[in-house]
Amino acid sequence: MTLEEVFTIAVIAVLATAATAAIYLGLLNWIGAFFVVRCAACHHLTFSSSKQSPEACAHCRHPALLHPIYARRHVGARVVNDGLHY
Repeated sequence: MTLEEVFTIAVIAVLATAATAAIYLGLLNWIGAFFVVRCAACHHLTFSSSKQSPEACAHCRHPALLHPIYARRHVGARVVNDGLHY
């Protein structure tokens, strides 16, 4: 097999896994075990087991993991203060 065929198979496998995970998350939301809510601190979408907005999310607690370029250029600044408008 050529590299192109292997890449195509890998892309198909990743897309199939993502679609299956999305279906299961949708079913969990349907039965009330999983919710997508906005964080109370930074207003980014996050996952929760209740309909209440969490006080902090992974985006607030670990900005370098989710926005490494921003965190590197703004040392000491929190992503929470990024002036998010929606």
